[in-house]
Amino acid sequence: MYIVVMTIPVPHTKKKAYKKWTENSAEILQRYGCLRVEEVWGDWIPKGNFTDFNKAVQANSEESIVVQWQYWPSKNALLEAEERMKEENAFAVESDVPFEGKRLIVGGFKPFFTTRTDY
Repeated sequence: MYIVVMTIPVPHTKKKAYKKWTENSAEILQRYGCLRVEEVWGDWIPKGNFTDFNKAVQANSEESIVVQWQYWPSKNALLEAEERMKEENAFAVESDVPFEGKRLIVGGFKPFFTTRTDY
């Protein structure tokens, strides 16, 4: 398992557009082998003295914090999919991105501990 995590500042007024954009993006990612995509819309984002989610992405008072997890079978599966998506211009139809992409944070992570819960 390999997990890609993104933190994205999204304007409050674009929540509906963002939901549509992320549904389309998730379909594309799954066509290329992503097992699951989860997204959460910030509800309680405390301000920190030194760091916090808002500072990390330079979010302003008109934006919400969204966190996305992409679950991939492996890091190699992700890297191969990334290469294919670039070659095939998979996201070309995604022209109206409802956030400022240069401020999102992304990283890949190897799980080292997990609990299972049904909520």
